[in-house]
Amino acid sequence: MTSKIIINRVTALLNAAGHCESFELKPLAGGVNNRIFLVLQENRIVAVVKQYYHNRNDVRDRLSSDYGFSRFLWDHGIHQIPMPIASDPLHHLAIFEYIDGKKMVHSEITGQHIDQVIDFYFAINTYRASADARVLPDASEACFSLAEHIRLTENRVQNLEKIQGRSETDKRAEQYIQEELLPMWERVKYSTCLKAEKANLVMDDVIPDSDKCLSPSDFGFHNALADKDGKLFFVDFEYAGRDDPAKMVCDLFCQPQVPIPRRFYPYIIEKIVKNLGNPGMQRQRIEMLLPVYKIKWCCIVLNEFLPRGRSRRAFMKNTQNSEVNKEEQLKKAINIISNLRNGEDRYAGN
Repeated sequence: MTSKIIINRVTALLNAAGHCESFELKPLAGGVNNRIFLVLQENRIVAVVKQYYHNRNDVRDRLSSDYGFSRFLWDHGIHQIPMPIASDPLHHLAIFEYIDGKKMVHSEITGQHIDQVIDFYFAINTYRASADARVLPDASEACFSLAEHIRLTENRVQNLEKIQGRSETDKRAEQYIQEELLPMWERVKYSTCLKAEKANLVMDDVIPDSDKCLSPSDFGFHNALADKDGKLFFVDFEYAGRDDPAKMVCDLFCQPQVPIPRRFYPYIIEKIVKNLGNPGMQRQRIEMLLPVYKIKWCCIVLNEFLPRGRSRRAFMKNTQNSEVNKEEQLKKAINIISNLRNGEDRYAGN
């Protein structure tokens, strides 16, 4: 979509929403899946435009999920998010309120911030039985049994075996996947199944509907902005929907961009499981799935080597050398597996 078409569509959307003043669109660097533009009026930022990545091989309707979930939250009085202003599904565009906040780093996370994350999660789930919640989709890659969690990660691992090395970096990634990732995955998979058997948990048992949650998905401080008073605003709900609380917690701790200090693990776990039907069982499920999700996130990091990563990079008009991107992602993957091997992901009791 050309810049002229984007400006025309944004003009129409803003006019329909009552914003009739002239404006300027300024591209914002740093997006991973979507192109971001700031809407400026008289040098003041008044809104944010998202142009969503879409591909015929990507079944997720990113705009519908993000805007629909945001609309659901806003309409229920949950305003720790940018207000959704307007959307244009045909052109994969949406406009949101601008939040004047900054991204956080690992060292800045305090107990107060953790409480805001938990409060946001519970505020969302106050309305999980409402009529409009029932029409929300399942979260992206939602899983409701231990077997589903295993199969999901298994599929991602197998996809990485399809890398066709063209550069030295590709060949190094292929070698790493074969010699390190695959053996580690087999160990994690065997250990998870063994722990489930010892805990008398049936791999194919689905959690009850009453324990399914509404999850922001891809949830964490990498998708949060802190204002000058330390209040958090949460963004990016394109993977959101109904999910397993265990997956929500595992993603929260496994996403590598802004890691949550491990000392908060016991506190968060107890807060999340206490309102579930069988807190002890749910605690066990989360603990045995954490290594599984470390492997999954290792695979996500290595998406850069798959056709999907190249397609998204082209959409983002990323001019950075692709080999530099691949090197960075491979280093992240190596770090994840190294931590897993060294036992640094045994969160419980730390």
